[in-house]
Amino acid sequence: MNKLIYISFCILLSIGVYAQTADEIVQKHFEVTGGQDNWKALSSIQIKGEVAVGVGEVVPIVIEHKRPYFKRVSYVIYDKEILNEGFDGKQAYTYDESDGGFKMLPGYTPDAFETDLLNYDRKGFKLSLIGKEKVNGTDAYKVKLIKNTIEDFYWFDAETYNLIKEENQIETIYYSNFRRFGKLIFATRMENLPVGGKEYVVLFTDVQPNASIPDKRFKFN
Repeated sequence: MNKLIYISFCILLSIGVYAQTADEIVQKHFEVTGGQDNWKALSSIQIKGEVAVGVGEVVPIVIEHKRPYFKRVSYVIYDKEILNEGFDGKQAYTYDESDGGFKMLPGYTPDAFETDLLNYDRKGFKLSLIGKEKVNGTDAYKVKLIKNTIEDFYWFDAETYNLIKEENQIETIYYSNFRRFGKLIFATRMENLPVGGKEYVVLFTDVQPNASIPDKRFKFN
């Protein structure tokens, strides 16, 4: 076989193997955290916890999501919910200090209800395995998810297949303290490092998959 052709064949073969391996890693991740069917069946979620934004500065938080895509994130201050961000499916809102109501939040880009990794190929994403790296001393598979010119990176624990790190254009997130809630496993500690912003930590104390959330919770006007 011509040497150049042989080298090209090996490169193409290695790319195919990496792509297949990356897919297997992601599928294994969903398998160990509850199964793809249960993740696909997730229609809503209510999360309670707290946000630590500094030494001794902790604020309770309530996060609610519901398909097709509704979102409400509120801080709890003196037993009163203060809207940080809300999305009614068309428009985003936040708390208006001037009158205690809600005001439109301009320039808001809603994120998807479910992770891009779930059925990534049907969403137009491509997946590739970068290799193996250490994340805080833990061996992890580094996977790249690509769509058009956007690249996101994910690190999966090489032993448990839990997602332990995520990096995108906006922030880097470290995930830890995994717990089962219902049929699904969630990280309950997230260390967030926004690009050009202040580090903060989110802690979940309770997660209710498929929670019964009234539609009026996502009405802000």
